[in-house]
Amino acid sequence: MFKIKKNFFINLAYSSIFLSIIFRALSIANQDTFLRNLGYLFQAFVLLCYILYGLITLKRCQINSVNIILMILIIYQCIISLAKHSFLFPNTLLDVLTWPLSIIVYYNFSYQGTIPNSMRVKTWVSYAFLCAISFKLISILMSGISRGGQVIFPTYYCLTLLPLMLVLTEQKKYRYLCIIFCIVVLFASTKRAGTLALISSLFSMGIIEAHIQGTLNKKRKKYLYLFLVICIGSILLIYLEKEFQLSIFKRFSTIFSDGGSGRDEIWKITLRAYINSDLMDKIFGHGFQSVYYQLRPQGLSRFAHNSYLEYLYDYGILGLILLVSFEIALIGIEFKLIKNKSKYAPVMGMMLVITIFLSLFSYFFEESNIIQPMAIAYGVILGLAYNEGRLI
Repeated sequence: MFKIKKNFFINLAYSSIFLSIIFRALSIANQDTFLRNLGYLFQAFVLLCYILYGLITLKRCQINSVNIILMILIIYQCIISLAKHSFLFPNTLLDVLTWPLSIIVYYNFSYQGTIPNSMRVKTWVSYAFLCAISFKLISILMSGISRGGQVIFPTYYCLTLLPLMLVLTEQKKYRYLCIIFCIVVLFASTKRAGTLALISSLFSMGIIEAHIQGTLNKKRKKYLYLFLVICIGSILLIYLEKEFQLSIFKRFSTIFSDGGSGRDEIWKITLRAYINSDLMDKIFGHGFQSVYYQLRPQGLSRFAHNSYLEYLYDYGILGLILLVSFEIALIGIEFKLIKNKSKYAPVMGMMLVITIFLSLFSYFFEESNIIQPMAIAYGVILGLAYNEGRLI
């Protein structure tokens, strides 16, 4: 009876996460506030499922360094937000709690045993929906109705869901199919940070996968496959550029001259505001999403487009230390996986590259949005790796 209840809440949470993501993506594609609110409602339901799952499995909860850091990070952000009178209900709970708890919950769930096939099916269906929505958003962008930015942002879901797809998909041909769809979506979107993150992460995954192969012959084959993928990707990029006039190369050629679509100015404003803050604010920060709600760079409600700067301003140097400690813990785990030749090492390496790229050039940790699929994947990999004794 215990096992049925546990799986019941996990299944509900898993379905609700992707319904939340799909509805939020659809709300941008259709400019529909109702769909957006529906997405937030499902995200709130995810938190409820996590709490109930936690109560049921409390005695069997597995503790590791990553989980401890995440719990401290959650408590710290909530305390600072309350102290700075920036706690917004339910926004703070949804953004501060959801992604860390996703890692903790799915770590504990996958640690207990195998991943049910229903999760694989739901992931595939969600990926198909998100790819379809992304193509619709790209068509809106190409039509000139809306110019880039927020309208094309949901295409990042295809990128952050890719690692989970690769973890849950065993057949190579289907794994390659997922990668191809992601390449097409990201290139067509002309999102430079996302495209660079995808290319770099695929390259790192290929290198790690080749490195952990047992024999020299297998390593050579893997490096050959990696070279072929790069060639095919380059040909695909040139085809998309010419066929659809996406101005991909032009966008990349101006990546430094345009300051990353104005990111450099936002970074300067945020950093200057932090430097001019008093000592207590420098240490503890200004509270929940203060860059977005209070600082408002260039007079607009927007994030810092750099998670490290965002955390520095919102939660001070202590908050930034906690965030970086979490990333360092993950990097340490990746080295262990590589050392033990774990089959999860390549995807884990891929995720770390995506995490660093999106943290540097977008908003990743500050809200439970595009990070959600990655958070689940981190939890699943950690749980399965510990279960197999690869992290002991």
